[in-house]
Amino acid sequence: MNDVGLTRSARSLPWIRTTLLVLALLTSPLLCFSGVQLLDALPSSWLPGSLDFIVNLFESEARVENRTSETLYLTAITTTYRDPRVIPQNIGFRRRDIPSKPQSSAVLQYDSADFPLAGIAVCRAEDDCRLLPADSSGTYELNSYESLQRLDPSWLAAIQSSPLHNYSNLITIGLSLVPILVFSSWLYLNRRARSSTG
Repeated sequence: MNDVGLTRSARSLPWIRTTLLVLALLTSPLLCFSGVQLLDALPSSWLPGSLDFIVNLFESEARVENRTSETLYLTAITTTYRDPRVIPQNIGFRRRDIPSKPQSSAVLQYDSADFPLAGIAVCRAEDDCRLLPADSSGTYELNSYESLQRLDPSWLAAIQSSPLHNYSNLITIGLSLVPILVFSSWLYLNRRARSSTG
């Protein structure tokens, strides 16, 4: 009776291994995609020169130095598609309203080809925002919140309609574990099959 059970499991093992290998191959693009996302999320200074050039070809930065005595919240905005849109960030899993503490700086990233920076919304509260206009310097000093001009209502609406948190990277990392787990299972079953035949 035990021999019958063993032969059935031995027959089904090649099918399971084949299915796992096919699943690993089919889900491998998830691993590639999450790898690119991870490289894109890393600071450019962490990457070797050639890899930084490939991953961040059109990426630009805007450094905002908060010289005020209050914490302000920064959101990068583009108007490439006429209507203002938030340029999502990946700082502390926040897409917008990046906190900038007093006497500190924050770096906002944007794609200079597809999403050039039109301006930076500087907020004290959800409905109290001002505009820091974009220029070509790349470095902006905030000396006084009151000296900034009022933010256009359409910009404020774009900010409020955009999600605050950026959990898509966590979901992408979670999905990238699927091909790793499937391939690991295939390797384990292969070793087990070899040890049983040997």
